[in-house]
Amino acid sequence: MTSEFNIRLLNLTKVKGLGPQRVRSIVSFFPKDIDIFSLSKSELCQAPGIDLKSAEAIHQYDPDGFGEKELNRCEKINAKIITFWDDDFPVLLKKIYDPPVLLYTKGKPLQKQFDGLGVVGTRNITPYGRKMTKSIVNELVSFDLTIVSGLARGVDSAAHKETVNRGGQTIAVLGNGIDFVYPAENKSLAASICEKGTIISEFSIGTNPDAGNFPQRNRIISGLSHGTIVIEAGNRSGAILTALNAIDQNREVFALPGRLTDKMSVGCNRLIRNGAIPVENGKQMLDHIQHQLFSPKEPVQQHMKLHLTKAEHAMVKLLEEDPKHIDDIVSGSNLNVTEALSLLLKLELKGAVVQLSGKQFARA
Repeated sequence: MTSEFNIRLLNLTKVKGLGPQRVRSIVSFFPKDIDIFSLSKSELCQAPGIDLKSAEAIHQYDPDGFGEKELNRCEKINAKIITFWDDDFPVLLKKIYDPPVLLYTKGKPLQKQFDGLGVVGTRNITPYGRKMTKSIVNELVSFDLTIVSGLARGVDSAAHKETVNRGGQTIAVLGNGIDFVYPAENKSLAASICEKGTIISEFSIGTNPDAGNFPQRNRIISGLSHGTIVIEAGNRSGAILTALNAIDQNREVFALPGRLTDKMSVGCNRLIRNGAIPVENGKQMLDHIQHQLFSPKEPVQQHMKLHLTKAEHAMVKLLEEDPKHIDDIVSGSNLNVTEALSLLLKLELKGAVVQLSGKQFARA
């Protein structure tokens, strides 16, 4: 749409008490080149769902140049605005109950049709959660699927990082204005995402990451995705809200099973009891959504042949899926600590081993 249209739309979103649904009703009802603020109250009330109170709110609102200023702010930070009425607004997001009327974007332009999967979970990620996030995301990227998440600490960050490391596309949905990154520790990650993917926000520039923004943000994560997987979630995790949004949007909900004694698996296990699809890997997710995809996927590379030495083979055989501390690894081998760490580093570089916190290692 034109910059004039965007200015009017930005101003309309700031009218107190109007809300996205009424904004969509007004903008969809009248010609796109008309100035909504110049219409009479009786004319405004012709739009579906617009009563006299809403019309009066529009008449009383003074934009004070907000739309023009917002576009200038976007230009300064190299951000773009895409609206619900633009041809390249994502199809899947248009289909949800209450889609945003506009999105601020940085990085690569959003596509009208792309095959995305939401990956969400706790901020307090465990070694098990980190390992499984990397494994599942790695496989999804091999199927050329776009990873959608929220750039929060924990599972979100792990999902974005693994996608970037594997050269895949990822979309980060913010719960604040697009002019800054929260948490600040993810600034470099956000810059990496923009190289092949996109950062988006529904919120005006300068909006703080208030708690009330995140449920609103979550519906966009699930709305952009054919399905959403919850990797780890505590009893009151916000990731559960994203899963509930996915259910409301008639999208698939997946959950990674966890041990009954793990606090960070309580939410996932509860989702499974209530009908979420338990999955162990990306291929299982792909099988469930294959018929929904715009472009049916096949793995680019499901297995990478590793050329390991005899010593490296022995080390991989010694490791397990559950993490082992370096002391236990040394005691189970004929190596000293220095030799074992050197061998583990080589295996990590080859993708055969993953290192976790506290000098723990596991088979990849």
